[in-house]
Amino acid sequence: MTLVGYAELPADTFAAGPASGAYSGGLRGEARFPSQPVQGFSGVQFGPQGSYWFLSDNGFGAKNNSADSLLRIHRLNLTPKTAPTGTGRVEVGNFISLRDPDRKVAWPIVGEAGPERLLTGADFDPEGFFFAPDGTLWVGDEFGPYLLHFSADGRLLDAPIPTPNLAGLPTLRGQAPVVVGHRGSSGTRPEHTLESYRVAIEGGADFIEPDLVVTKDGVLIARHEPVIAVVDAAGKVTEATVDVASHPEFASRLTTKKLDGVDVRGYFAEDFTLAELKTMRAVERLPALRGRAYDSQFEVPTLAEVIALVKDVEARTGRKVGLYPETKHPTYMAQVAGRDVSQLLVDTLKKEGFTDPARVFIQSFETANLRDLKANIMPKAGVNLPLVQLVSSPDEAPYDWTAKGDARKYDALTTDAALRDIASYASGVGPYKRWIVDEKAQTTDFVTRAHAAGLLVHTWTMRNEPAYLLPAYKNDPEAEMRQFLRAGVDGLFTDFPATGAKVAAEYTAAQVRSPQNPAFSTGAANAANIGSSGGFEGLTLGVDGVTAYALLEKTVAGDVSGQLRLHAVNLGTRQWALAGRYPLEDTANAIGDLTPVNADTLLVLERDGGSGAAAKFKRVYSVSLREKNADGTLKKTLVADLMNVSDPQNLAPSTVAGKFTFPYVTIENVIVLDADTILVANDNNYPATGGRGATVKDVNEFLWLKLDQPLTLGAGVGRR
Repeated sequence: MTLVGYAELPADTFAAGPASGAYSGGLRGEARFPSQPVQGFSGVQFGPQGSYWFLSDNGFGAKNNSADSLLRIHRLNLTPKTAPTGTGRVEVGNFISLRDPDRKVAWPIVGEAGPERLLTGADFDPEGFFFAPDGTLWVGDEFGPYLLHFSADGRLLDAPIPTPNLAGLPTLRGQAPVVVGHRGSSGTRPEHTLESYRVAIEGGADFIEPDLVVTKDGVLIARHEPVIAVVDAAGKVTEATVDVASHPEFASRLTTKKLDGVDVRGYFAEDFTLAELKTMRAVERLPALRGRAYDSQFEVPTLAEVIALVKDVEARTGRKVGLYPETKHPTYMAQVAGRDVSQLLVDTLKKEGFTDPARVFIQSFETANLRDLKANIMPKAGVNLPLVQLVSSPDEAPYDWTAKGDARKYDALTTDAALRDIASYASGVGPYKRWIVDEKAQTTDFVTRAHAAGLLVHTWTMRNEPAYLLPAYKNDPEAEMRQFLRAGVDGLFTDFPATGAKVAAEYTAAQVRSPQNPAFSTGAANAANIGSSGGFEGLTLGVDGVTAYALLEKTVAGDVSGQLRLHAVNLGTRQWALAGRYPLEDTANAIGDLTPVNADTLLVLERDGGSGAAAKFKRVYSVSLREKNADGTLKKTLVADLMNVSDPQNLAPSTVAGKFTFPYVTIENVIVLDADTILVANDNNYPATGGRGATVKDVNEFLWLKLDQPLTLGAGVGRR
């Protein structure tokens, strides 16, 4: 690639307007500059009579220092230096001032009181623009992010257009994934207590999970196991969910039973009446990990009491939380306790009036009781609730199989044929999470195969503590949840439902919002689902004159890191679609601009965050709108390496030994001149330094670059 033309605009170039820079290092808030800097270009389009329009960036680099920087589009006449003895020239002409006199912006802006309501860099961060065939002007904003529609002279015509969240959920039916409070909010309160369930609901859980065992007098209570305290041979309690061992009146109840074929010594729920259990208090099952701050404060709840809690929440708030009960050890319960927990569960749900199939899932690690529920118990009761077949790790087995001498393990439930069989009696499958993401953090095909069988997939269990996280997640529980949601699971069981709800909301939020979105002006910026100033860095009009392409600069939360959403917006219908995802070469990189080549191809500027000697990566890629990589991202091809530009005529003053390098942090302007030539310009982030020297203000450089390979241009592309 060869530099065939060069021009530069001095850093200290100003246009008419009020003094500026008072919030950008000005002494005691005094303006640093006598008028408005022209610099900081972040978009380019062809202008009349051979000129160019350049969009000035939001001002001085941030929302909080640009309140006195007016948003403008400047007309420039560029004359390139094309021979060693020539000179390049940049002439600054008139400008378009972006403004909102008709009050289309619904929130307060900096120029609220002014008659023209001039827009500033504290209101929007414009990064790309184009003129539509009707002469109106479209600008992409990073703060919202928004699309802004102006008249040809800069008057805002419509309210800022928000960005819809078009992720496209990979769930079974495209529905939002559900968050299940595993035993309530068991990471923050003792499990299976009303307090744990209450905290789970407040944290945003869609369902709460009561594991169900039965008392001596036949009442279903919420406990993880029938053994409520395990005691070793020395008399030491090794695990407990209630303080039964501190009740001397119950010492004689200590016993040994075979629980699913294994000898277990301890205290068992079925040996106590409900009244006796109500004298006990819940304790933390994992005290070494989660402490004992809430020990001995909360009762053991019945299923009826859990239902009453959910109904109370609905009555007070209107929020309909669901129940996800598990029938614990049904074979053991029938053999040892003489109880049919499946029948008791359906009877209790009917008695309490909680049989809405949209609000109940019944789960089990065994298979026979689910089949019985489907074929007999529920039809006789006149209810039809969705069932979920739980699938544990491959070294374990459904105990109803084991009890009958069947040597198969849970892996027998994971074949395609087995999944189809499960679908004959259950609506979903609840796999141990390693069936979906293995120990190397690689996603398997389990969800795809389960969905092919028509099954929902609700996986377990997500926990925030680093001890439960794979090294790949770097102690970030949200990263784990995002991988499972990207895999397409329909629900997550988590000990920390507030975390799960936050991550799930990233997928289900109606809009993409950055922390600078005005919706967060009251302090809710943690609800943003894209990074600061992560909005539309690239905006261009397709060659059809109807479709706008808008490329986000940062990854939307929940998407694969380093993949950027490219939106296609029909200007006539205002309908949005996801054109694809642009894959960055490095997750630390950013994109700078977007421009069309033909109906199927766009050019994208991609850069690193370095300037001067630290600048290593500044490139232009062509991106196909039709071809995809194996991972579904848009296929891209290198067109120009801006760190390797030949300058045989020494057109640029910084060229050394016939080589020009582009040392600035941000390169935010590219446009196709003809099949062989592109124009590239930087955003000098005025008054920044570092590109051409530690004490030198960065200038705007304009490069005419002859490509090594010609582009195939569509109709209307290039200078005419």
